[in-house]
Order: sequence, then structure tokens, then C-alpha cells
Amino acid sequence: QDVDEQKITETIQLQAQIFDTSPTKSALASAWLPVSDAKRLDPGTLVSTDRGLAGEITGVSTELNEQAEVLLSISDPKKELKSGKFVTASVALPRGGLVTVVPKEAVVHSAEGSFAYVDNGGWTVRTEIETGAEAEGMVEILDGLYFGDRIVTKPVMALWMTELQLLKSGKA
Repeated sequence: QDVDEQKITETIQLQAQIFDTSPTKSALASAWLPVSDAKRLDPGTLVSTDRGLAGEITGVSTELNEQAEVLLSISDPKKELKSGKFVTASVALPRGGLVTVVPKEAVVHSAEGSFAYVDNGGWTVRTEIETGAEAEGMVEILDGLYFGDRIVTKPVMALWMTELQLLKSGKA
């Protein structure tokens, strides 16, 4: 399969704890994220929850130990959310323009890093890659592959296991 370019929408998952429920049929929640992810979020950004409830980001606090607190307001018309309970919220962040992508099954993540197997003139070569966002079964490639490269998508894990066995005498 060829390495492709397409638009991709990254989804950030927030594990948020409800800290206040109000008579206005909404709940306030707090989640902690790495600062690099939190900097990409703005007040007013819409979120959806695993319970089918909608909400929005109301604020992003200053950082503490490389983490930032993200505050959420979640619509709760049936008053299902209770203080102290957790909810999973998702934020969709569309990337601007086309990015280089490969199918998720073409990427191997190991202790040595992430890589893909590339066709190089009839030979299959393991190539180190740097990955970005994952969405809809596709993985963004930041470095290591280029649009039009031919990659192996199946049986990637069988190739990896065969390579380990040959190079390391079966020791992973």
C-alpha cells in the first residue's frame, strides 16, 4: 500500500472528575493533561462525553509539574452526573491541511521506537518513523516516510517477530 496524504482530525481524551453539580442542569469537571496537549485547547471548544452528554471547555489553568488543568462545563439535563464521579470527554481537533498518513496496522510500536516496513526496490526494509495523531484507523507520520512510499500493512507483526527471531535468536 502507498503512503497517503489526507486531512485528519485528532481526538484528545480527557478523564474528568465532576466537582460541582448545579441547579442549572450542568456539571463542572476538571481534567489534567500534559501541557503540550492543554496548550492546544481553548475556552469554548466543544466536548462530547462517553455518556452522550455535550459540553465545552471553560478554562485551561497554569501548569503544575508539566501538567495543566482543563475545566469543563457539561450539560446534564437529567442530573445524572454526581460530584466525585468520573466522565470521559473527547475533544476533536482538526489538523490544518493534508498530512502524511498510513493505516494503523502498518505501524509497529516497540521498546526501540516506532517503525514501518517499506518496499525498497523489492526488498522489505524496517524504517524508523515518528508518529503524530491517530484518527479513524490512520496514523499521522511526522518523519521517516514520504507520500508515495510503498509500505507493508499485513502481516507486519509476523515480519517483526521473524526479524526478532533471526537477529536476536528469539530473544525479544
